Order: sequence, then C-alpha cells, then structure tokens
Amino acid sequence: MNKILNNCRIQILFILISIISNNIFSQKNLIYNGSFEEYYSCPCNLNVVDTIPCIGWWSPNDATPDYFNKCWIELPHTNFCLYNYIYLASYKPKTGNGYMGLALIGEENFWMEHIQSKLIDTLEAGKQYKVSFWVKLAYKYSDYAAYNIGLYFSKDTDIVGKKYNVSSYVRYMTPELRAHIKNPDGNFITDTNWVEISGIYTAQGGEQYVTIGMFWDDTPAVVEAYEKYKNKNTRHNKKILSKAIKKNLLVVNPYIKKYKKLEDEYIRPHSPYYYRYWDREKKNLYYLIDDVSVIELNE
Repeated sequence: MNKILNNCRIQILFILISIISNNIFSQKNLIYNGSFEEYYSCPCNLNVVDTIPCIGWWSPNDATPDYFNKCWIELPHTNFCLYNYIYLASYKPKTGNGYMGLALIGEENFWMEHIQSKLIDTLEAGKQYKVSFWVKLAYKYSDYAAYNIGLYFSKDTDIVGKKYNVSSYVRYMTPELRAHIKNPDGNFITDTNWVEISGIYTAQGGEQYVTIGMFWDDTPAVVEAYEKYKNKNTRHNKKILSKAIKKNLLVVNPYIKKYKKLEDEYIRPHSPYYYRYWDREKKNLYYLIDDVSVIELNE
C-alpha cells in the first residue's frame, strides 16, 4: 500500500513539474535580440550615426546610441578601436557579450538618446505583459546619475523625434509621453551592479514598438521651467530649465572622482577631439542597457 502511495506521489510530482516547466519554457519573449547578442558587424568605435550595428534595434531619430560587444577583443584590427570605446566596453554585460549605451540627456542642451525595436507580435488589447530590462550606470564614466529611465510602448515609431531630427526634451517630451514601465521616481540608479526595471503592462491593443530611454517627468520645478522655456525660448529661460534638470533629475555620481583621474590618463591623451566634443557637451550622463523582455502573462 505504501509503495502504491509513494508511486502516486511521484507521478503527481512529475506531472506538476512538467506543467510548471511547460509554462516557463512556453513563455515567449516578444523582444527580438533582447540581450543584444546578434550584430551586423562587430563594433569597434563609438557610434557616430543613427544606425546601430545590433540586429533588431535602431535609433528612432538622428541621435547616436552606442552598441558594445566583447567580440571586439577578437578583431584582427583591434589596434584601430578607439580608446573611449574600449574604455566603455570594459563593463561586464548582464548576460552574454552585448549591451547598449545611452546618453540619457544633456544637462545644457537637452539632447537625448533612445533605442527602439519592433515587437515580434503585436500586443492584444486587455492582455497583460511582464516587462523587464536591466540598466547600469557607467560609473567609471558618468558625471551624473539619474532615476528617470523607462520603456514606452507605441503603435508607430515617431514618438521621440522623426528621422533626420535629434531628440530634444523641450521639443518632444510632453505629459502624454510617460514611460509605461519605469524606474521609481527619485530612486537614483548609482549601483555598480546591474539593476532590473520591471512591471506589468496592460495593452491597449495594436502596440508594435518599444522605446527605451528618458521620458516625461512630473517634478514640479522641472515642469515649471519646461513650460517657461517652451513658451519663450530665451537664453535665460534655457539656463533655468538646465538648472532645474540638474537639480531635480540628476545627482553627482558618487564614484566619478575615483575614476576621473584614470579616465583623463587613459582616454584624453589618445582622443583629444573626443574630449573637445564632450567638453562642449559639458557633462556625461551615460547608462548601459541589457536583457530586455516582454512576455505575455498566462490567464
């Protein structure tokens, strides 16, 4: 009798494990190349055009997000890789070999970078989806850290600036353009490890694209300065908005002093043009992105 009961228990346990396993492995990630492993060509330099050599991903406008992959180590012409690329490619990916790099916003010119991809299947109205992506502050490189990092679903691609235009916080950010999945307000991401941003999204129906980057922020001081500058484009109002963004949306990266000297010694002597460019941009705010997933939840 005991032997029969034990056999029944084993069979039931096996059935339960099979059901759970089938549920787990039947979950389909609607993001193609979500871990940025597949590429058209192995990157060796920072991006200077809107085209990204990562399959399935692009810049939605003329901004220039960067693609990093450890494949550069095996390139026969590694000596031609830019020092600043090698420096930023030294971070460890969340998984695999690839990840993306985004300059979220310029504190003085409000210039922004986003990445975009088309979903494998269009989202169905009323269905819920588990959304997840991982971010990491480029802590050896960024002067600032931020909290406003999110993912936005859309039916078309033209949401943060049309082709042949650079995305600008003043030009394209509106109260309607809020991230559907985002990092909590005020929770500045300063970790040296990868941090997950996740949530549940209920589809309106027809969403085909995801865009990752910085979106609208409801901080009152930023909203007030934004409205003032948008209504009257003056140098004075631009400075007010710049200060509001710096004071409310950014904090000083606590690790940057440690790496600034190393950065100066490692990159500046080899890339004077690059530093003239960033000196003009004033300060760096740079995050890495990896492992993006959108998975339909079972009813």
